[in-house]
Amino acid sequence: MRRISGLEPSLGWSFLSRDALARAKAQMDEESTGVRDEIGFLTIHQSYADRFFPGTSVLHTRARYAIIVPWLFEDLAGLTGASATRALRDRECELAGRLTGLGVIGRRVFPKPSSQPPSTVYWNAMAVWGILRPRPNGRTISRAQAHRLLRPIGSTTDDDGQPLFGFDPPFVALPRRPGNWQDGDISLDLARDEATFLRERLSDLRRPSDPELCLLARLVRTGAEAPADMWSPEVMDIAGPDRSALRRAQQAASLAGIGRAIYDALLESMFEREDKRPISTRHRDHLVDIVDQHGAIARKLDIDALEADIGNLPTKLRAVLFATKLWIEDRSLDPRALFEPYEAAEARKGTRARLARTPNGRARRLEWSSDEHGLATSLHYRWEQVATLLDDLAAAL
Repeated sequence: MRRISGLEPSLGWSFLSRDALARAKAQMDEESTGVRDEIGFLTIHQSYADRFFPGTSVLHTRARYAIIVPWLFEDLAGLTGASATRALRDRECELAGRLTGLGVIGRRVFPKPSSQPPSTVYWNAMAVWGILRPRPNGRTISRAQAHRLLRPIGSTTDDDGQPLFGFDPPFVALPRRPGNWQDGDISLDLARDEATFLRERLSDLRRPSDPELCLLARLVRTGAEAPADMWSPEVMDIAGPDRSALRRAQQAASLAGIGRAIYDALLESMFEREDKRPISTRHRDHLVDIVDQHGAIARKLDIDALEADIGNLPTKLRAVLFATKLWIEDRSLDPRALFEPYEAAEARKGTRARLARTPNGRARRLEWSSDEHGLATSLHYRWEQVATLLDDLAAAL
């Protein structure tokens, strides 16, 4: 059975605006996978991942956290404000020392608190999956609002002083807590009733702003462990109206993987030719390999159909995709022909752009280590996290 180890990113945000949360989510997706998205390929990654697997995150480890977090909040009923924040932090830290198995959030830094605790990592998932009730306007309540809604007495208002949906509790009725909830080791394996609880919510999950069942719901309904990969026949067979989009997502994943390798190869070339510094050909050699592995799939991508799936792409990213497709079709292995569209796409990063022919660009290149930088890979659309979720549910049957 597939399991993944815990993830402990070092970045942290709390109580941010909606725009700031979106930026934080994008950065967490980048940093936690070890990928810096210079060209913008994560736009494709996030859009398809949200379509197929709503509520998921690269920071997710184990399914039981989606139930553990509401239990923690209910345990702290009566606390609000700073005292609730401190108590939640302490409880999550203590829990990191008691949880057993793979995927424990905070294990690496215990007894210190994690900078990305479960209540942060799983908050959006609980809202999307119907575990955390929404406000009347459909917006997700904050953790502070959830604490206030759990007060046995007093006002239950939002940050603007408006009543919070008729004093309903913030969470739906949850499965019973295990007997060792307050003391002793706790497993991250789901109990049968907990798996049933999650399965009921996930199996009716719809695509964002769409009445169609999402791919995650269709996978959950099978009751089976995760297929070997996202493109396996088992997934294609149940994808329904998402089948064509899923195939395009595979093609886009391959094209983006090649694009990432092209960017790295361009950096190596600039380091050597522009900066007159010795450097290995590690990433240029890898470009040959990844084109050989993914080129046949990547060149099938219909970019107009891709935009029909996920919305309009940034103009410069679209130009990169078209240029990369033509480069693959021409069977050219010299990435320097693609320098201009890649340089233009990376320019959005301002002084952090490495391909720029400027003093800042040269300084950023000198900070880059070819040997330490990971080799480019295709997009994964959070499949590893989804696979662990499916395995957790199947194991509890």
